[in-house]
Amino acid sequence: MESFKLDVLVVEDNLSFALELSMMLEDIGYNVIGQVDNAAEALELIFSKMPDIILMDHDIKGEMTGIELGNKIRHLDIPILYITSFGNEEHYEEAKKSNMIGYLVKPIQKYSLRSALELSMQNALLRSSDKDENEEQFLLKEHVFVKKKGVYHKVPIASIAYVSSNDNYSEITTDKGQTFVVRFPLSKMEEMLPSNDFMRIHRQYIICMQKIDSVNLQDGVLMMLGEQIPISRPNRKLLSERLNMWS
Repeated sequence: MESFKLDVLVVEDNLSFALELSMMLEDIGYNVIGQVDNAAEALELIFSKMPDIILMDHDIKGEMTGIELGNKIRHLDIPILYITSFGNEEHYEEAKKSNMIGYLVKPIQKYSLRSALELSMQNALLRSSDKDENEEQFLLKEHVFVKKKGVYHKVPIASIAYVSSNDNYSEITTDKGQTFVVRFPLSKMEEMLPSNDFMRIHRQYIICMQKIDSVNLQDGVLMMLGEQIPISRPNRKLLSERLNMWS
């Protein structure tokens, strides 16, 4: 089953704490793509793997501090959650100039880390997408970010097979059969998804045309992932034209 976990890079010069932090992140539901203790190795991983979030200590090995590294990669717009052994107003103000989404003081417990990541990611996504504070899913850089059980997941738009309506909520179904409930009505999802690839074929369904298995226009149904999806009468001809099936 495909994983939609967010990728996290840990930059921490205390090996035992870095291992503990990585274990907590994996346990919470994030994917740790690397664990380094200096800016040079961090930069190599950042540019090669482009993490979704960076957890970084203020004091790391090498010529740059964590905050200096954060300033260097600010143009990449990767959210950074800073960690430190002591609270310091000056360091906090310096960190704010980089792409900081949060600031944690050691020791760190799993649930405080989870809460900080959840709040920090929400703030970062709000800042990038200009959404309302209560919205828990966002469309950014060819992904829909969805919060599920307190953890954000990154669902590629290219993996979405169809979206169905459930009152004021929508359910995303991927081409692997995974489902994610989002707090958007179907009309909002229709606005968010690229119209070249997606089409609303029924008041309760939006489909990705490239992922259709078969179409029966006469009966007004199509098959996707073994599911029969209705096509409303007004949309049958339009769907046929878009699929180059009309004769």
